[in-house]
Amino acid sequence: MRGKIHISFLCFLFIVTCSLALAGERPKVAVVLSGGGAKGTAHIGALRVIEEEGIPVDYVVGTSMGSIIGGLYAIGYTPDQMDSLVMAQDWEWLLSDKQKRTSQTVTRQEVEERYLLSFSLKGDPRRKQQLPDALVTGININNMFNNLTIGYHDSLSFDRLPIPFACVATDVVDGSEVVIDRGVLAEAMRASMAIPAVFAPVRKDGMVLVDGGLVNNFPVDIARRMGADIVIGVDVQEGLQPEEKLTGLSQILTQIVDIACQNKYQANRAETDVYINVSSI
Repeated sequence: MRGKIHISFLCFLFIVTCSLALAGERPKVAVVLSGGGAKGTAHIGALRVIEEEGIPVDYVVGTSMGSIIGGLYAIGYTPDQMDSLVMAQDWEWLLSDKQKRTSQTVTRQEVEERYLLSFSLKGDPRRKQQLPDALVTGININNMFNNLTIGYHDSLSFDRLPIPFACVATDVVDGSEVVIDRGVLAEAMRASMAIPAVFAPVRKDGMVLVDGGLVNNFPVDIARRMGADIVIGVDVQEGLQPEEKLTGLSQILTQIVDIACQNKYQANRAETDVYINVSSI
C-alpha cells in the first residue's frame, strides 16, 4: 500500500510545483474522506502518509466514517492518536445501547444474557406505543464523540476549527443533501454516520438527518466550494459484492447502502486531483 500511495504523492508534488510557478502562491489543498463503514479506519493511514510527505492540509471534508476521522483530524488529533483510539475501543459495546456490566442491575444483566436484541417502545403513554427509529439510539457513541471533542461543544462555524471542516448528511424528510459546516461538531459527526435503521437519526431544525453517503459519499464538490485548488481524495469503497458474499443481514444492509452511495460518485471522482483507493491497494 505504501508504495502506490508514495507514487501518487510524487505526482501530487509535481502538480503543486507547477501551480506555485504559475500562481506565485501556494494552492489550497483539501483532503476528502469517503464513507465506507469500518473500512473507513484506513483513512488514518492515508492521513499519516500525507503528514510524512509534508503536504499542508487547508480543508477536510468527509462523509460517514470519513466525517468521524476528518472531524477529529480537523481539531488536532494526529493519525497515531486516532490509531490508538481505534485499537482501544470496545466496538461491540460502543455500537450498541448497552450499559457497562458493572453499572447494570442483576435483572438487566439477566435480560442481556437471555436476548440477542432488546429495545424500549417509545411514544406518549396516552397514545399507541411505537417502535424506535432504529436498532441503536447511539447513546454510547454519542458519549464517545462528546468526550473526544471537549473544547468544541459550543455551536460554531467549522471554519474556526484548526483545519476548516465540513461533512455531509441526508435529510430523509425530502431526500436532500445537507452540508454541515457549523453547529456542534459531535452532533455533525453523529448525523453524518447515522446508517438508516441501524442508528437513530439526528433530528434538528425540522430535519431528520441520516448517513450522508446516501446522497454524497465522496464529497469532492464540497471541498471545491470551500475553496480547494487541489483535492486529495481518499476512497475506501470496494464496489458491490457478488452473490456468494451476501450471506447475512449485515452484508445485505451494507450492499443496499453501497448501491445508494453511487449518487454523484463518478462526477466527484473525476474532479479529484490525487485519487487514492485504499481498498484496492
